[in-house]
Amino acid sequence: MDKFLIGPTFHETHHISFVSRLVQPTPVLRDAAVACAAVLFGDQLAEYAKPSVEVGHKRAASVVSALRSFNISSEQDLVVALILGVSMVTFAMHVQKGNAYLISHYTLSLIKTQNADLSALDSSTIDLLMCLISTETFECLLRSYKPTIRIDLRGRENRVDRYVGLSAPIFAHFYDICEVSSSIRHSEVTRPEILRHLETVHDGVCHWQPLTPVDFLERFTKAEVVNMMAQAKVLRLAAMLIIHRIYHPYGQSDKEGLMLSKAIISEFERVLQLSQRSIPCTALAYLVACFEISGMEERSSAIERSEKVVTFSKQAQLNFKTKVNLVWNAKDHGCQFYWFQLDDYIGT
Repeated sequence: MDKFLIGPTFHETHHISFVSRLVQPTPVLRDAAVACAAVLFGDQLAEYAKPSVEVGHKRAASVVSALRSFNISSEQDLVVALILGVSMVTFAMHVQKGNAYLISHYTLSLIKTQNADLSALDSSTIDLLMCLISTETFECLLRSYKPTIRIDLRGRENRVDRYVGLSAPIFAHFYDICEVSSSIRHSEVTRPEILRHLETVHDGVCHWQPLTPVDFLERFTKAEVVNMMAQAKVLRLAAMLIIHRIYHPYGQSDKEGLMLSKAIISEFERVLQLSQRSIPCTALAYLVACFEISGMEERSSAIERSEKVVTFSKQAQLNFKTKVNLVWNAKDHGCQFYWFQLDDYIGT
């Protein structure tokens, strides 16, 4: 479970949550749990990969069908929708041609129509919500799409999320970056307006720091504290690097971009050395950092290191390598492009 959760403190509650779905009287929740279990099993044991995926696809098809016709009329319905969405995102990120973005986007759109006060949800439910928001937002950053929900956690900024630790509040800044990048890509506003907005977003990211609960050091292990602080740091640095590439295309102002890249990669190396595990929900940060690398030896090391950094699934590792190689190839052929043009180079 380390590849999903920020630390062992959350293992028991996460395990109980998963097992409870297996014994749920609702068939669709059981199907969701079985679909996830099947692909997780196949991901760990290669000889069972094909039959596991076949079982998973059958159950997942049932869940997706149910999700498409799902109506939310109560808070419990909202929780069920989140569970189904998170389950299908997990499944999609383990299979070839799985589209975690579409699932997260659809589920969040379904939830958004209810106009619920999401910040009033209990912590466990917000964890599920953040799983979907992070999945959608990371893809929106790469594609210059506008995410579905701008999460507002005012008053709860210091809550600790099982997936994104102390970093949930930075997703509001990621939303703003996506909004700016999308506006530029689609020429929705004038350049002076964009620059003013981008400057405001940049200031917000530069000044953002994770807030910790009063019992933070007593409640979590040293390794968990290291991971959470590192997670916040690399996500913030990634946001700064993306903003840099909105201002400057690849091939220009590369010195500044490489400095941010090295800071991100150094943090990953430090955490791997200290805790011997990856940092959840940070593959995007590592990808953004690797885009900046030009030297062949450094690129080879980055690919090798990705096996330890991008650990969600074998498919996630493959997707990482595909995207980073496409960008490197474009740069090597002299292409100079801004961040908001990245979608033209990284494929589907």
